[in-house]
Amino acid sequence: MMAAPLSLFAVWALLLLPLVISPILGLLTPYATLLVIIPLFVVALVRRQFATAYSDHAARAFLAVFVVLALVFVVTADDVSDALRAFNFTMLLAYGAIAWFLAQRAGSAERVAQLAGLGVLLGGIEVAANAVLGAGAVGLRATGINIGPIVLSNALLALGFISLGGAMLRSDGRAWLYLLAPLLAIGATILTGSRGPLISVPFAILAAATWIWRTKFGGSLRAGMIGAVGLLVIAAAGLLVAAQTRAGSLLGIVEALRGGAAVTDESTRERLVLWQAGWSSFQQSPWLGHGWANIMSSVQPFLPADDAALATTLPQLHNDVLNFAVGAGIVGVACYFAIISAPLVGAWLSPRDRLRTFRLYGATVLTIVYIGGGLTDLMFGFEFHTFLFIMLTAILLGYCREQVPA
Repeated sequence: MMAAPLSLFAVWALLLLPLVISPILGLLTPYATLLVIIPLFVVALVRRQFATAYSDHAARAFLAVFVVLALVFVVTADDVSDALRAFNFTMLLAYGAIAWFLAQRAGSAERVAQLAGLGVLLGGIEVAANAVLGAGAVGLRATGINIGPIVLSNALLALGFISLGGAMLRSDGRAWLYLLAPLLAIGATILTGSRGPLISVPFAILAAATWIWRTKFGGSLRAGMIGAVGLLVIAAAGLLVAAQTRAGSLLGIVEALRGGAAVTDESTRERLVLWQAGWSSFQQSPWLGHGWANIMSSVQPFLPADDAALATTLPQLHNDVLNFAVGAGIVGVACYFAIISAPLVGAWLSPRDRLRTFRLYGATVLTIVYIGGGLTDLMFGFEFHTFLFIMLTAILLGYCREQVPA
């Protein structure tokens, strides 16, 4: 391994940057983390640990996806710069080295829960301060210093629900303090006016409640009934608060879509137009797509005249599956499902130690948040969220395990 002080610094950097600092440092976080990741990748090669580092399911899945996408982008490229879009997925390539290194320093899962909660707290303070300072600005949404409101909201929700897993690790009254993290993340999301990220919240709450009910209460019927009532109260309170903000319009949009009525919300209408054009573009080249660099140019012919500008003003189709479908065809969609399922499969195949339940829980809520966020926005292929997904997966599957003597 690396020299002890340097190794310890690397471990803390790999924990603090995604869990605590990312809501504040924002879009610069992936690049700061690469300063630690690149040396780890080199060390894995030099010490001939590449085969070991890429021996588990998640590492092999991410590596295979990176190679496949790179080949597809080369085949569909119009010029060299198009093929270089594969480097948007560099974190997939680096995952094995990161998880391998963290596994050598496996530590406390509760520490991860605490750090994630701290990250949510800092992000929530940042959003609240921004909301207060910008209260008089017309059309200004609360957000972070160097990160958009939707991107920050999805990140806080992922960190908040992972932090909630700490409640399963304690048997005293302090366990319930971990409930504050997801509540704060949801509150910050409502403050930012972000609606898409809220789609995942009911499913994440249900998953978290199920895990806590099984692990802390042994599946007790009485505890389940009390928990169900508590969830209903929280949901009702959340709806009342959300109804006073931009997030409150989400229910009206769902009702309009369900009833087949015209959607009057402009951002939602634009997404529906993009999705329809994206589907038409996918049908033109269903196997390998048009290339990641050509996603927007490929949908332009299918956009109505009044919405033609969307192809030049927006960088993506605001849906993960559709982005992969148009950018890399059916092969791309298969790659998406390989990415999004890797944490769950990896946790299921991980060692059956006492932290396996925490890994399974963390992988579950991480997957839910990313699927929900990817319904209305891009979560993969964009540096920040690709970075966060890979790092949280590496922390959950690599660091959160009982240490085995080398």
